[in-house]
Amino acid sequence: MSKVSSGNLVVHPLPYVLPASQWFERIRHLALPVMLTSGNPDHPSSRYEILAADPLFVLKTHGVHTSVTDTRSGQTRSSTDNPFDVLATYCPVSRQNIAEGHELPFNGGAIGYFGYDLLNPGKPKKQPEINLPDMLVGIYDWAVIVDHDTKQTNVVFRNCEDSRQLEILATLQNNTSKKFPAFMLNSPFISNVSKEQYLEKFNRIIDYIHEGDCYQVNLAQCFSAKCEGDGLDAFLRLQKIADAPFAAYLENDDQSVLCFSPERFLQVKAREVTTQPIKGTRPRSADPATDAANQHDLETSQKDRAENLMIVDLLRNDLGRICETGSVKVDRLFEVQSFTNVHHLVSTISGRLESPDNVFDLMAACFPGGSITGTPKIRAMEIINELETTQRSVYCGSIAYIDHNGNMDSNIAIRTLVRDGNSIHCWGGGGIVADSKGNEEFQETLDKISILLNNL
Repeated sequence: MSKVSSGNLVVHPLPYVLPASQWFERIRHLALPVMLTSGNPDHPSSRYEILAADPLFVLKTHGVHTSVTDTRSGQTRSSTDNPFDVLATYCPVSRQNIAEGHELPFNGGAIGYFGYDLLNPGKPKKQPEINLPDMLVGIYDWAVIVDHDTKQTNVVFRNCEDSRQLEILATLQNNTSKKFPAFMLNSPFISNVSKEQYLEKFNRIIDYIHEGDCYQVNLAQCFSAKCEGDGLDAFLRLQKIADAPFAAYLENDDQSVLCFSPERFLQVKAREVTTQPIKGTRPRSADPATDAANQHDLETSQKDRAENLMIVDLLRNDLGRICETGSVKVDRLFEVQSFTNVHHLVSTISGRLESPDNVFDLMAACFPGGSITGTPKIRAMEIINELETTQRSVYCGSIAYIDHNGNMDSNIAIRTLVRDGNSIHCWGGGGIVADSKGNEEFQETLDKISILLNNL
């Protein structure tokens, strides 16, 4: 198939090859490379993979300051406006420029991460200090789109001069990617809290619940280790095992994010909004009878259903602040989805935006996701800030794309490793409600990330 032009979009075919990471290895020497990928072919969200690099603009937020660097001129501007407002300025939304004959999830725009504390800049720094920005987003004028349903790969260019298109195509066709040393740990993962300390924090949350401060609080512990070698090597090895439908890899100099999320945060397609919170977890078992029993226990658990329903109500409220009046509804409640190492209880809520450019207001209104804060959200976040001793960084934030037509998909950045130089960090958490049991909650935090820590 030859290239197709539509307005200021050009869609150029590439060979459909697997794994798609072969394309990423050819572009990762460029600035701010990012790969949004998926496993678990049975999952309905595993159709596309999106790869990009060399953005036109790079947005970085530290505290209340967002810097915007024009990568062509090298000039940098700074703003103290809401980061999502700054992003909207550099990723304008238009209803035009949809390439006819191609179903593209992304046609150029923003890709990056939004850290948990992005809208909470007053939170004090905690040790170990992780020096990644609170937001890191590139504005990309091209991307490689791999479509596993149609078995096609295309590179889409938006407002790209012919010379730049030829340069990118030459890079993609150059199969001499640099080899890096294999990833390895130089120390074991150590938690920032002991089990006894975790249980003390758990009991404090139970007290808050009994005192009427909140109904549910997500409590996490952070594991840290020393490391060396190639972060992409670690990501590709772990994704083969995790098969995460909302996985992502992003690197910026000696910092990288390795995300194996099973959870969608917000999706927008032609103004239609979907969010799919996870609340409720059981471990998988190699024994079929035990595995089926664990799944049945999750399906019938009144505690997990109540916990899930609390977050459904929270997200209905968040969506209702931005979506068209009367459009918000619950499509599915308490659906069990099975992953490599755990079963999860998932619900689906939907709504409709009045205008495509409301996508930024939607993200700001819902951020961070209710499934990883608690209810009510603000009070739950205050309690998290009081009790957790390590900043969450990208963990429990979101990795997302937002294109120039107002389409978006994003994850909740759980099952996430954050590398900062020769240190790597991973968090495990869970929601605590009135009838939670401390030992079980502690074990759940381990079950969720054991597949990552053990295989590193």
